Amino acid sequence: MAYFLGGVGTGILIMLGIMWWNIGRHKRIRSLTKYVVFSISVLIVYVIAEMIVSTVTGVSHPDLTTLIGSTFGGEILFCALIKIFKLKEENNE
Repeated sequence: MAYFLGGVGTGILIMLGIMWWNIGRHKRIRSLTKYVVFSISVLIVYVIAEMIVSTVTGVSHPDLTTLIGSTFGGEILFCALIKIFKLKEENNE
């Protein structure tokens, strides 16, 4: 279990380091992209935390999982729709 948590922590630190390096050196990341990355990160972190909690305690939280999944999944869906309609407007012009 310690190796798993160490691997997750190392992966998160590497991801944050790469993001920090890219933001400073290249063009600015659009706010919609930042929000999508944030939503996916929250979903991944929650799934990992829920797996650990349910494995250790034996208690699952289906209502909270549904709430988190539907909220951030819906936000990702709406961001995708915004991006699609912006692309269609650019093609029409």
